Amino acid sequence: MEFFKLFLLGATGYLLAALYDIALLKGYYRISKLLYLGFFVTALPFFFLFSRFGSPHHPAFGLLLILFMAANAVLLIYSVLLEIPLKNSKDGSLYTGGTYKICRHPGFLWFSFFNVSASLFFWYTPITLILVGYTLCNLALVTLEDRVLFPKMFPQYGEYKKTTPFLNPC
Repeated sequence: MEFFKLFLLGATGYLLAALYDIALLKGYYRISKLLYLGFFVTALPFFFLFSRFGSPHHPAFGLLLILFMAANAVLLIYSVLLEIPLKNSKDGSLYTGGTYKICRHPGFLWFSFFNVSASLFFWYTPITLILVGYTLCNLALVTLEDRVLFPKMFPQYGEYKKTTPFLNPC
């Protein structure tokens, strides 16, 4: 039951993140500021997981996995929260540079790599199932953004889709 509650907490964050995008699209900017918290709600379960569970692996391997998770967490935070406000010259316009040249949703890549390394770190089936669930929630969010929301938010999104892959940078 504890794991189900953790999953629901993270899934709620993804729902709030989707509602944030919809609020922006509809011009509900005050509500969108509140819904922006959804991105942070998605991270809360990880604090619980890391505070309650350890790794059964040799400490050197555990450290290697922690370093890989940290690198992917930094890339995720940079791509999703920092890169666009720091690098985009026009507020509210489509940003296609930096990590967004790799694929249209680089945050999904970093989050997926983080979850794979976290699954390896904990090496516990219930946690792996939660992390697979979060990855699927994230995939649902980026698919909704890519197919429905972003084409309506950014007139040039169709051209961006032609030149930049959805998720697979290869």
